[in-house]
Order: sequence, then structure tokens, then C-alpha cells
Amino acid sequence: MDNNAKDTFAFDLENRLDDFFSDSLPSQNDSVGDAPDLPKGDLPLKELKSTILNIDWEITDDGLDALVQQVNNLAEHFADDTVSQKFLKMLGALGKYLRINKSKAHPDAIKRIMSVYSALEESVTNNELAPNDKETMLKEEIKQFKRLKSQIVKTTATSQTDQSKAPATVGAVIKAINELKSTLMTELGAIRKELKQLNK
Repeated sequence: MDNNAKDTFAFDLENRLDDFFSDSLPSQNDSVGDAPDLPKGDLPLKELKSTILNIDWEITDDGLDALVQQVNNLAEHFADDTVSQKFLKMLGALGKYLRINKSKAHPDAIKRIMSVYSALEESVTNNELAPNDKETMLKEEIKQFKRLKSQIVKTTATSQTDQSKAPATVGAVIKAINELKSTLMTELGAIRKELKQLNK
């Protein structure tokens, strides 16, 4: 694969990744509002926490569906909390990415989910955390999220390049053999005709 093809592939791949990372990479310059008064403890996040721990143990379709649904529900619960909204968007995007790719997903995707959730939980439950501290936590998670996206692009592009260099498939080999046989039969037929003419 030449450089232009690699660049085109990487560009197309990044666009496809944006489909499930869409709106999940908020600008680090976005303003962060104060979180609304929330009950102490992690009660609003209890179900989400349980689902994420289950996914960390075993990735299943049901678990990933539950993660995406719970993130959507919490987005309504934290509608006035800018920081939590952005954490939830990242969690939702990661959940969709895992649901689509499953065992082929980047190994760091689960780590990102755990990290983003921990930051969300700290932001929601720690009433002593200043808005600036929440913003710092958010920016760090966004930075790591973008880094993962970049790694996915590079890994998939490398995989595509390796596939282009892979040996021919069995089907292609069989096709080549049949074509060779056909060519040989044609040549043998021509030789027989020449021999008959010489014997006359």
C-alpha cells in the first residue's frame, strides 16, 4: 500500500471512528458550569457502577447495552451538570465502540471506561471538590480519550497494511492453478496438431 493509499485509509478510518466517538470529544476550552446540588454518596451512579464492574469482568452484549442505556438515563439526570454530561458522553462513546468491536476492540478501551467513570464518580460525590478541580479532571480524561482514538486509528491502519501483504487465499491459489491447467491444455493441443502435420 503506497503512502497516498495509507493516508486515504487513515482519513476514512478516522471519519468512521467519529461515528461512535461523535460529540464525545468536547473542546478543552468549553466552559464548565457548577454542578447542581446532588445527594451525597454515589446513589445516582450505583447501577452504572455495577454494570461497568461486570463489563470489566466479562464483556457481553447485554452488559454493553445496559451501559449505553444507563448513560442515556443519567444524561437526563445530570442535565444541568456540564462536567458530568461530558464524562457521560465519553462513557457512551466507549460503550458503543466496545459493542461494535467486542473482542477486536483496543485493549485500553476498558481501562478508559474505568478511568472516566472514576472521574465522574469523584466529580459527583465529592462535595469538597472545587469547579476548577473538576475541570482539570475532565481535561485529563479528554486528553486520554483522544490518545486512545489516535491509537485505534494507527492500530487499524497497520492491520489493514498487513492484510494487503498477506499471502494469497486458498481460493486465489485454486483459481491460479485452474488457469495454469487451462493454459497447459491449450499449449498441448497446439503441440499435438504440429506433430500430426509433421507425420504427414
